[in-house]
Amino acid sequence: MAQRQPDRVVIINDRSAMVGGASNLAILSAKMFRQRGLNVTYFCGDHPGVDKPAPDTIGLAGKPLVNQGKLSAFSSGLYNAKAYTTLNDLIREQDTPSTIYHVHGWSKILSPSIFRALSRVRQRTVLHAHDYFLACPNGGFTNYRTDRLCKLRPMSAQCLMNQCDKRGYQQKLWRAARHLLREDFFSIRDMPANIVMVHERMRSSFERSGINTEEITTIRNPAEPFFTVPHDPAEHRSFFFIGRLEPEKGFEEAARAARLANVTLEVIGEGPGRAVLERDYPEVMIHGWQSREGLRLLMQNARAIVISSRVPEPFSLAAMEAVSSGIPVIMPDSALLSTEIAELGCGFAFSHGQPEALAERMRTMAVDDRLVRTLAENCREQAPALASSNELWIDALLALYRRVLDRADNRAERGILPNSSASAGYFATRRL
Repeated sequence: MAQRQPDRVVIINDRSAMVGGASNLAILSAKMFRQRGLNVTYFCGDHPGVDKPAPDTIGLAGKPLVNQGKLSAFSSGLYNAKAYTTLNDLIREQDTPSTIYHVHGWSKILSPSIFRALSRVRQRTVLHAHDYFLACPNGGFTNYRTDRLCKLRPMSAQCLMNQCDKRGYQQKLWRAARHLLREDFFSIRDMPANIVMVHERMRSSFERSGINTEEITTIRNPAEPFFTVPHDPAEHRSFFFIGRLEPEKGFEEAARAARLANVTLEVIGEGPGRAVLERDYPEVMIHGWQSREGLRLLMQNARAIVISSRVPEPFSLAAMEAVSSGIPVIMPDSALLSTEIAELGCGFAFSHGQPEALAERMRTMAVDDRLVRTLAENCREQAPALASSNELWIDALLALYRRVLDRADNRAERGILPNSSASAGYFATRRL
């Protein structure tokens, strides 16, 4: 029997602007689904600009939690009532049996309230794990107080007693409450959920968290090169950091390492950390967020890309775009791609949380043009093994959607409805 095709995709994401990997991919999917003839609704927490991700874009005009007052962030971060009401109304009024709901990001504006609305269409909802917020309350399996990776089971007694949050123990408890609320609205422990991982090695972290992994799929992110005409990075001196200027991205570690190595660091990104760089690292050149054309022009001057995240990066889009462009990468050994990057000769790994180790890698690359040219050649040869193309990525998502619809049909035939007692019993039996 032929698989049922989706007739509409509702893409759900905090942001409507390309300000990070998850948002970039959410917006890319909206564009490419429309090119494939699908109806697309883009549901976002912010106020869309003139260049909307899709003609049918629903924006809540909200602000990221970091840009709200403390009380507002505390309450709306736990439960954004407007997000629930608007999404629930959309589902009630426009849902069809072949509509797919695809969540890319929810922790910056939308909050767990969206999962209350999505529970009624659970069987046709896809959760994209661009990060670890589905598994870990602080989103990173990292103790931000010690800058060490966390090996505790998320939400265990040990976890709850451990102060790992970058803003304090009260924030840790708030994050734990948010995690519990999301799980209450849309359980992914007691029931299988349609989850997309961006790297195979994420599975072990999900399993450690107690997440039901029956219906988890790995679809690696796509990466398009900044430019197609090869450039010689050995002719340039600047190392580049690309990403949000927030503590978990390790922008300050990159700046400190560049200073230790006495090399030039240029930053492409924006966020509250900009003030830190301007104050403490005035030698760093900050370009802010850039258009695709702006990135292309700047990357022509790159010797290498530096990834210095404090969290174990599941998949660094910036790193893969660099490799696809023939630009070597330096990244922490906690990043899931680091082993492949090093083994394929596309760059170097360094010890997580150690700017001195990063500085040593930068120092080595700064003085060895022959090494940089070899790494660049390896990047161009090995890029297809590390990431997908845009077209293949969309093909994989559409294939997943068809499987999701088939599973929903099969369960409907068996009388298994989302959030019913029969459904709970069925899934509990499946897990046993």
